[in-house]
Amino acid sequence: MGPTDDELTHAVVKQVFLLAGAINALGADLLKELDLTEPLANALWRLDPDAPPPSMRALASALNCDPSTVTFLTDRLEQRGLIQRRPVPANRRQKVISLTPQGVEARSRLVRTLTTGSPFAQLSPADRHHLHVLLARAGADPDMFTCQAPAPSGSATDQDAATTPPGPGH
Repeated sequence: MGPTDDELTHAVVKQVFLLAGAINALGADLLKELDLTEPLANALWRLDPDAPPPSMRALASALNCDPSTVTFLTDRLEQRGLIQRRPVPANRRQKVISLTPQGVEARSRLVRTLTTGSPFAQLSPADRHHLHVLLARAGADPDMFTCQAPAPSGSATDQDAATTPPGPGH
């Protein structure tokens, strides 16, 4: 007789933890070289250079942390020359975060290291596609990984919505 649903789910969760550990270990040497901690690297990873710069609030939401923690992280990234914070012209109290050229290079190296050395790279393209579909179905929507905000349409309500990324299911 095979495993119960709970036993199978537990086994999958254990596999995910093992794979996450293997992926984190891939970047350990690079993080030392870049003088980054895992939380700093996670914040850097979330800043997509091809997307509009997110607000501090949007980054806090994407990282699932308190805004004061994002202030701490962005202070450290700014000290390393990897990001810059700028006020939003329409609301100077609000700050957006963008990668500097150094930050784009550091993020690219991080993404490249973790992608090419990933255990998932050993799978065939068809298997990776199938896994991608299954993980998305389980709630791991890759579009929710970065802190991209939709473009504002003008009203105050729309402006507020533009700084807060949609939650799961949106």
